[in-house]
Amino acid sequence: MVNDPDQPGPGGSGNPADMPDVRIHSEPKLTRPLVIAGFAGWNDAGEAATSAIRFLRRRWRATPFADLDPEEFYDFTQARPSVKLEKGERVIEWPANEFAAHHIEGTGRDIILLSGIEPHVHWQRFVDNIVDLCERHDVSGFVTLGGLLSEVSHAHPVRIGGSATDPELARMLGFDEPRTPGYQGPTGIVGVLSQTLRQRGIETASVWANIPFYVQRSPNPKGALAILQRLNTAFSLELSLHDLEVFAARFEAQVAADLEQNPEAADYARRVVEEAEDEDGLDLPSDEAPEELPDADTMVDELERFLRQQRDEQE
Repeated sequence: MVNDPDQPGPGGSGNPADMPDVRIHSEPKLTRPLVIAGFAGWNDAGEAATSAIRFLRRRWRATPFADLDPEEFYDFTQARPSVKLEKGERVIEWPANEFAAHHIEGTGRDIILLSGIEPHVHWQRFVDNIVDLCERHDVSGFVTLGGLLSEVSHAHPVRIGGSATDPELARMLGFDEPRTPGYQGPTGIVGVLSQTLRQRGIETASVWANIPFYVQRSPNPKGALAILQRLNTAFSLELSLHDLEVFAARFEAQVAADLEQNPEAADYARRVVEEAEDEDGLDLPSDEAPEELPDADTMVDELERFLRQQRDEQE
C-alpha cells in the first residue's frame, strides 16, 4: 500500500476490532467472492504467482479496499520500505499485503485479489487476519498461486499442477478429485494459510507452475502465463493474454541465447528434455505437483554434480 500524509502508516488507526492488523478503506458489495492470492517469497519461483496477480490487477484495474498493517509481520531491515516522489512530495511505500476487488458480470461470483509478501514473523496472526477478512466478505473459495523449481525444460509448455478441497473447484481447475496432499516437509505461508482456511470451513485450491531451476532469469512470464491460462478457462475470466504471450516468447528466446553462452548449462538443459521424453514420450502438463513448494536442494546438487562431471571429462 502507498502511504501518504493523510493515511495511517504502520501501527496506524482504521483497524476493525476483530481484525487488529487489517486496515479497511472501503466496503465493496461482493457476490460470493473467490479470492485469488499470490505471495512473494519462497512459494514464488520465477515470480510466477505475483506476476499473475499483478497482471490481473492491472488488466482489471481492480479497486483496493483493504490491506494488512506491515508493522507486526516484517523485519524492515530485510524488507525495507522505499521512498518515491509523487507530485513533488516524498511518499513511503511499506511492504504490502493488499486486497483488491473486481466485479465480473454474468458469473454470479466476484473476485478478490490478494497481492502479498511472505511475512517474517507472527505467521499465525498474519493468517488469522486474512481468514477473518474472508469470513467478513462471505468468501466462497480461496485459490493460492505458486511457482516451484522443477526439473523441466524452458522450451516446453509450463506444467501446471495443484489440488482442490472442493469437487467443483477441482473440476473447474482440471485437477483430480479432492485428496489430502501427500507432501511432508518445510512449507511456506501458502501451506499455513491453506491449512487454516480448511480448518475454518473455507474451500481451497492451489495452482502451481513448474519453473526450470537452471534458468536464472526472473520474472519468468511463461510461468505466469500458464497460471493465467488455467484460471482463464476455469473461471471464464475472458482475459486477453496476447501481451503476456509475446513476453513469454521473448523470454524463451532470451533464455536460449543465455544457454548459447553457457555450454555446460545448455548440455544440462538438453538432458532434461531427453529424460522427459524417455519417461513418457512427451513433456505434457501434469497435475501431480505438490501443494507446497518442495525443497530444491536435491535438484541444485544434481546440477552442480552434472557440471563437475562435464568439467572432469574435458580435462
